[in-house]
Amino acid sequence: MRRGLWPPNAIPCTTLSPQGRTTVTATVTDAITKAASDILANGFAVVKLSDLDASRLQNAIATANRFFARPLEEKMAHGSTDHNYGYRPFGIEYSVTPDRPDMNECFTLWSSRLDLIPQAEKISDVNDAFLAWRDSLAPLVGAILDQVANTFDGAVAPDFEKASYLQMNYCLPTPPERDLLQDRHEDGHMVTVLHANGAGLEIFATDEPMPMLPAADEIVIMPGSVLTALSGGAIPPLYHQVRNHGLDDRQSLMYFVNPEVENPLFSWTEAADGSRVDIRAHVQFAPTMFGLPPVEAL
Repeated sequence: MRRGLWPPNAIPCTTLSPQGRTTVTATVTDAITKAASDILANGFAVVKLSDLDASRLQNAIATANRFFARPLEEKMAHGSTDHNYGYRPFGIEYSVTPDRPDMNECFTLWSSRLDLIPQAEKISDVNDAFLAWRDSLAPLVGAILDQVANTFDGAVAPDFEKASYLQMNYCLPTPPERDLLQDRHEDGHMVTVLHANGAGLEIFATDEPMPMLPAADEIVIMPGSVLTALSGGAIPPLYHQVRNHGLDDRQSLMYFVNPEVENPLFSWTEAADGSRVDIRAHVQFAPTMFGLPPVEAL
């Protein structure tokens, strides 16, 4: 595990390995404890990265930018027919309604499934950079989610790496009459881990939108409705939108964290009748809100 983020004054815990839900001994520092506390108290968290992890983040963005600069026909060769893996052109994904598509094109990498991206071997630089960034994120996200889950009568966060994916949004030039690049929405995942390199993101931690621009070495962790379901409604989804500031060069890189769905997935709290709800259907079909296919058991 990477330890550059975490100072030595730490307490031991059990968390994720980069390879999967393997039990490993790790250190959880004040930064991770604070992130879990902030999610519970404030509805989101901002986490500062180590130099190593920040370098991986910026390399992933720079490498993807070179890919997006290629001709459309060349990019399309690396997208699946259902637009769920690899390159996704503008006009497919939306936040609320299909007649207002998100003003960006995308590239996605699910888990480590390079076999799902057409001709993946020809864009190994992009895939390698994304996977290195994912390997920085997965242990961090696992440690934070385990701390959040533990506050619910000692619950354990579900496995997530096989059902989670990275997505780069490459914003397109947008006329000023389109006020929002993405309309107000929640992402429908367990959490979204986001970095944006330009202004525009606005979060609704209260009733009013609040601009949120992480520093070059920071990420924002935003709960989604899957975490709401797991927590029995205790953690609300963080609604957000992206305002059009007329920027010529804006990208955002997200890690969309979904629980794995091969087995029943029960909420951490009991309903009034003492039952616990299996929320797999919510996990699987949340992406259809945005014009995308359901989450698969990869």
